[in-house]
Amino acid sequence: MSPQIYHVLHLVGLICVFIGFGALLSGSTKAAMKWHGIGLLISLITGFGMVAKMQIPYTSKWLIVKMVLWLVLGFLPVLAKKGVSPKSVVAIAALVGATLAYLGYMKPF
Repeated sequence: MSPQIYHVLHLVGLICVFIGFGALLSGSTKAAMKWHGIGLLISLITGFGMVAKMQIPYTSKWLIVKMVLWLVLGFLPVLAKKGVSPKSVVAIAALVGATLAYLGYMKPF
């Protein structure tokens, strides 16, 4: 597959993750976890496929930061279920999503 297809599928996975956040904050826990998990899996697989296709070393600093932020996105539903303010969860998700987009496009370090 071409890197562009990986890129589009990666974005579809991230859209699913954020659909999961919306469903979780609206009260539909079971559906939210499905969307969130499927989205994380799609973005993980396509992200690594894209990195392999573009022959980027896995030790790149920006890539390591992206993986850590991916784990943060995976952990956010736990915060929402523990009773953290929904506004805080949405703010953290938006900040992490924007940071991931910046790192993915700019590759600053």
